[in-house]
Amino acid sequence: MVREAYQPPTVTEAKQQLRTAFANTEYFGFIKKHPLESAGASLLAGVLVGTLNKGQLSPSLLGLIMQLLKRV
Repeated sequence: MVREAYQPPTVTEAKQQLRTAFANTEYFGFIKKHPLESAGASLLAGVLVGTLNKGQLSPSLLGLIMQLLKRV
């Protein structure tokens, strides 16, 4: 059996592959599919950061946050 040697793509082909992969990547796909969960998670994260800055985070609130984040 004769194996063909690997030929790396040319610079032009590599650039085209990168552009195609970048065009197919959607960073906000999760937010578009789950808008309510995303809004809830961001609101909860804001409350958490505000509470952590004051140093008054309740253990029950932390448990609730963890349970909600597991569902997202």
